[in-house]
Amino acid sequence: MLAYDKYKYGFAKGYIKEASLEQVCKYSDVISLHVPLTSETHHMANTNLFDTLAQQPFLLITSRGKVMDTEAVITALKNNKLKGVALDVLENEKLDTFSPKERAQLEWLCQQPNVIITPHIAGYSNEAFLKMAQVTYKKLFG
Repeated sequence: MLAYDKYKYGFAKGYIKEASLEQVCKYSDVISLHVPLTSETHHMANTNLFDTLAQQPFLLITSRGKVMDTEAVITALKNNKLKGVALDVLENEKLDTFSPKERAQLEWLCQQPNVIITPHIAGYSNEAFLKMAQVTYKKLFG
């Protein structure tokens, strides 16, 4: 497994191998973005990134919505640069504020057999619920 982190080095253990973003784009069958939304990561999943893909990977977005450029994702799917996408979040995270264009994009994505959209629940696991309960308890009762 290849992993890229712009700011950390020496983190790879076991089956994980540190790589450059270029290597990840060249060799990966699946690319999963786990980044905070910053000025550097805004639209990180964009046309430029998709143009560097050597394989036809699956793309997973589980961070913030604006990490991806929805139009670029759709174009990459249409041009077979991506095998499929799993979106745990949409670029506009507030469905009730969608523009007509955003609604049309969502409708198109929902009709694709190689697209999965979930309601931003990637971090909800038994372990996460336990940790949230522990943090809440500590805040309430010291």
